[in-house]
Amino acid sequence: MTTHEEFLDLAAAAIDFDLDPDERAALDQHLAGCDSCRRTVEAFREDAGKIAYGPAPRLAPGQSIAILAAALRPPASGPPVRFLVVAALVALLGGGLLAVGLGIIRTPNDPLVAVLTPSPGDSSGQAPSIGASAQPTASAGATQQPPAATPRPVGSPTAGAVQVRGDGQELGTLIQMAPGPEGDFYVSIPASDGTVVGRLDDRGKPAPGWPVFLRGASPCGLLLPVADGSLRVVCSADDLVSELDNPNVRAFALDARGRPLAGWPIELPCCFTGRMIGDELTLYTRHPGGDDYEPGQQAGQSWVVAVAADGTVRNGAAVPFILDCCLDTWTVGPNGIAYGTDHYMSTGAAITGLAAVSLAGIPEGYPLQIEGNTSKPAFDAAGRIYLTLGSPDELPARTLVFDPDSRALEVDSGDMDIAATSEWRGAGADIPGAPIVGPDGTSFVVGESGGTVVMGLDPWGRVMPGWPYRSDLGLEGTGFCPPQDTGCGGFRAAPTVGPDNVLYLLQEAATPAAGGRIVAVGPDGRVVDGWPKQLRRAGSEFWSIVAGPDGRVYALAIEPEPNGAHSATILAIAPDSDVQFNVTVVEP
Repeated sequence: MTTHEEFLDLAAAAIDFDLDPDERAALDQHLAGCDSCRRTVEAFREDAGKIAYGPAPRLAPGQSIAILAAALRPPASGPPVRFLVVAALVALLGGGLLAVGLGIIRTPNDPLVAVLTPSPGDSSGQAPSIGASAQPTASAGATQQPPAATPRPVGSPTAGAVQVRGDGQELGTLIQMAPGPEGDFYVSIPASDGTVVGRLDDRGKPAPGWPVFLRGASPCGLLLPVADGSLRVVCSADDLVSELDNPNVRAFALDARGRPLAGWPIELPCCFTGRMIGDELTLYTRHPGGDDYEPGQQAGQSWVVAVAADGTVRNGAAVPFILDCCLDTWTVGPNGIAYGTDHYMSTGAAITGLAAVSLAGIPEGYPLQIEGNTSKPAFDAAGRIYLTLGSPDELPARTLVFDPDSRALEVDSGDMDIAATSEWRGAGADIPGAPIVGPDGTSFVVGESGGTVVMGLDPWGRVMPGWPYRSDLGLEGTGFCPPQDTGCGGFRAAPTVGPDNVLYLLQEAATPAAGGRIVAVGPDGRVVDGWPKQLRRAGSEFWSIVAGPDGRVYALAIEPEPNGAHSATILAIAPDSDVQFNVTVVEP
């Protein structure tokens, strides 16, 4: 590529995105001395203005497809500003192009999965306001942000990018993130008629064959990578409704290049929780028996479902489930058995039932009855079951530990000077938050009395030296409650534990002029060097975080934008707090 071509590329990018000061100075200097490039750049700007503010033409579907195909066809020798041509065509043809194009490039063997074909020049998108800059810096190649007056449907997918148009504050709690086995990363983002699912490499670039669009599937509650690079995604499906008007779910399996595996998708009844056991998708599912029931009566049937890599389904033995009150929390353990807690009152005292369901039915030794109020279960790598016992608003709290066969282990913590705050913020927040458990059984109990308090326990239930960790800042809340919604609530931003038992906390902003932050606390109870990592823009918040096997964490930042809406950006952060890449997944 010649020097002139390089500067034309830079000028084309500058139409929609900010250049850094060195790039801007070099471009201005070149244009000042090159009449030919200056005339070409003026033509670029004139055309871009016509596209941005001119009336949108209505093209027949055949014309839209032909134009897009010609733009994306690999040329014999690529022109230096080809990516601008493609971006202009997308802006010119608009949402109709996306709808028609997805119908054409959909994979023939699965009408529910479409490939959002990437084009050269795509990038990770807008950088969040973290680090030295007080304002975000847009990267060349990101999708252009429209003027505030340009309406966009909520959750519109953007071709060639792991991104949708919408408001990050509305969509943020529905975004799922999952680290892959080889330094890669998966994300799902709800869109207007389905879900965009992306796989990113260790530099934040879409892997070959990704992203894909799951038509009619939204929101997706489970995003489960497999060791072979494939992925399982379990989503609500608006075209599947049971006789009780409960939406059923659809499970997808995609290979490492985003192609549907044979035998998938499959349809399952509401409701579900699950995990991967090897290459087998294991779910706990329920089928309610009616809309109304009396406490202590059977509310429906529940069972475990195991789905092999080829889509073969094994339905476990159905067992009745009985709800004594309105709270029950279930999750699937590493052994493929589903465990849950039911809460009810008996003669004025709180009682928790710890229940279990396997493929064979109810395992021997279950259900257990526990005096007091406990959290939902959490697990270590060996499948041991951890519960927090206590009131979210009162001291003390303690942990209980059971082996998978329901035997209580002598590794509980005893009473601790902490109130284990509920994960839910709103009406009914009356069960404690579950402990955060590392693979080796190191666990953490979180409270929020006057800030943040965390107890760190070793695998034998003893408080580790240097703990508790204390901060005047509370944990961040997630979700958005409109002012007129008096019954609204939300969950706190869940902490996570990474390799070497480093705990990551998402905390609220220290002042109204600052953004939220991530704190990394080491096994010694001290903040790790280089942390916390803070968002600089006022009103910015971290809503979720997951940790990869290599120690890298992925955090979702929700940031206010000038047009009054919010963007959502994922940051990949190394253990030393270095931001390695960022990907904007929702842009207003």
